[in-house]
Amino acid sequence: MVAAVVILAGCASPGAGSRAPGTTSPSPHAMPSPSVEPTPTRPSPSATARPTPKPTTAPVPPKPTGATFHEDVDCLDADCNEARTTQTVTWRTPRTRGVTIMVYGVTECLARPAHPKPGASGPCLVTHTRLPASVLRLLAKAPASAGKVTWSWTAETGCSGSPFNSDPDGPWYFAIVVGAYSASGQSIFAIAEPGHWEEFLPGVMVC
Repeated sequence: MVAAVVILAGCASPGAGSRAPGTTSPSPHAMPSPSVEPTPTRPSPSATARPTPKPTTAPVPPKPTGATFHEDVDCLDADCNEARTTQTVTWRTPRTRGVTIMVYGVTECLARPAHPKPGASGPCLVTHTRLPASVLRLLAKAPASAGKVTWSWTAETGCSGSPFNSDPDGPWYFAIVVGAYSASGQSIFAIAEPGHWEEFLPGVMVC
């Protein structure tokens, strides 16, 4: 038993049981910790901001097409001293919701020449004529979807200076135009009735 102990002691490694002079055993706290290589992190892709769509602006209504004018006069007595006049404007387009058709009487015969020859005649309004607000009188308005608008009045009959009857509560008008209106603006005018002028020969009675 004693011999076995001696043999084991003699076979022990010098480094395991002995220490070189002047050296100290390293403290376990002084041992460097194994470095851990950081795992690269991928930046999360930022969400691409979508541009806010701009509000769509409705276009300006188009010029009315197929505009027509019609007048009916109904006598209220045997001699037709008093009559009811009904005027109607119709149009084919536009028929869009949110669009209003406005009918104006043109209070001047703009296309009449300053000095027409006797017997000459022509329309009171032609296309591309500038229409200042001062010569426009609102006669009626209606939703574009209606396709027509009618207005009427009752009055004594008499000589009129315009090519068709005019409401006595307002000025005479010599032509009729229509325009389409919406929140986006207004169309150019369409002529529903151009009217007419005539330079009568001397001695010819007009009324």
